[in-house]
Amino acid sequence: MRRCLVVLCLLASMTQTSAQEFDVPTLRGTSPFIPAAPQYTRWAGFYFGGQVGRSSAEMNFAGATKDLVAFLLRNTALENQQRPSEWATLGKENPSGVSYGAFAGYNVQFSDVIIGFDFHYNRSGFAATAPVTPIRRVVSAGSNTYDVTVEGSASMRITDYGAARLRAGCIINNFLPYGTVGFAVGRADVTRSAHVFGIENPSSPTPTPFDFATSDAKNGAFLYGWSAGGGMDVLLMPNFFVRGEIEYIWFTKLEGIQAQIGTARVGAGWKF
Repeated sequence: MRRCLVVLCLLASMTQTSAQEFDVPTLRGTSPFIPAAPQYTRWAGFYFGGQVGRSSAEMNFAGATKDLVAFLLRNTALENQQRPSEWATLGKENPSGVSYGAFAGYNVQFSDVIIGFDFHYNRSGFAATAPVTPIRRVVSAGSNTYDVTVEGSASMRITDYGAARLRAGCIINNFLPYGTVGFAVGRADVTRSAHVFGIENPSSPTPTPFDFATSDAKNGAFLYGWSAGGGMDVLLMPNFFVRGEIEYIWFTKLEGIQAQIGTARVGAGWKF
C-alpha cells in the first residue's frame, strides 16, 4: 500500500509539471495594430517663379519663297505646268542661344498625385538667315521653252515665346517629377525675297529675257504651335522650390517657314 501511494504522488507531480510547461498565457489589455495614415508633402495651390534656359532652334526655309514665286509667275504656262514656285532654293539653319523669363501656375493635389496648369513667358533672340541654293532649269511649258533660274532669300528672328500647359506629376517626398503638354505662342520678325529670271524660247532667233523680283517683311508676327516636355520640382523649404525641365515647341509655318525650339532650363519659385 505504501508503495502504491508513493507512485501516485510521483505521477501527480509529473502531470502538474507538464501542464505548467504547455500552459499558454492569456494576453490582457492589448489592441490590434493600426498603421498611421500616410503623409504627403503639400504641393497644392498657386506658385510663381523665374527661369533661365539654353535653347536650340531649327528653322526650315524651304517653303519661304513659294507664294512669292507663285505670285510673280501667276497666270503663266510656266507656273501652271512646271511649278517653279515648288522649287526649294532655301535650306535649314539651327540657331541657339539663351532664353529667360517667368512662370506661374496652380496645383490640385490628390494624395500623391498633382494635376494642374501653368504659363511661362520667355525672351529670346534666335535669329537665322537661310542658306541659298539657286536652281536653274530648262523646261517646256505650252509651246515655249524656258531657261529659268529661281533664287531667293529669307531670315527669321524669334523675339519671345511662351506656352499655356497642362501639368501632371507624382509626389515622392520633396520631389515632384512631372510631364506637360500645351499650346504655344511666339513672335517673330521675318524677311523674304524671290527672284525669277531667264530667257523664253532660247533657241529661237529672237529670245525674250524676263526678270521678276519681289520681297516682303513682317515684324512681330505671331507664331502658333504645341508644347510638350517634362521636369522635376524640388521643395527646399515649405514654400520655396527649384525646378529643372526640358521642353519642345513645334510652331506651324509662318510665311512658309517651319520653326521649332528645344529648351533645357532651370528655375526657382515660391508656392502659397
